[in-house]
Amino acid sequence: MKNHKIYTLDDGTTTTAQEVADKIGITLSNARTRLSVHTDPVKVWRDKQEKSKIDGSSYKLRSILGKEASMYNEMFRLAMKKI
Repeated sequence: MKNHKIYTLDDGTTTTAQEVADKIGITLSNARTRLSVHTDPVKVWRDKQEKSKIDGSSYKLRSILGKEASMYNEMFRLAMKKI
């Protein structure tokens, strides 16, 4: 068994990133990030958030910015030719 870093939460309980990852169903990396950012047990043990590409505004925004601010934009290509 590996030695895992033990984190102490605000209410005095101790936990490891592996325990958080197993109980919530997130990756070990995400569990480590939660424990390094938050010490509030409510925030640490919160359920994972589901993302949907249908509703996800970040996905839509990324695709719009990718098309408008890239080499596909004719003004951008024209500006790059003149530089």
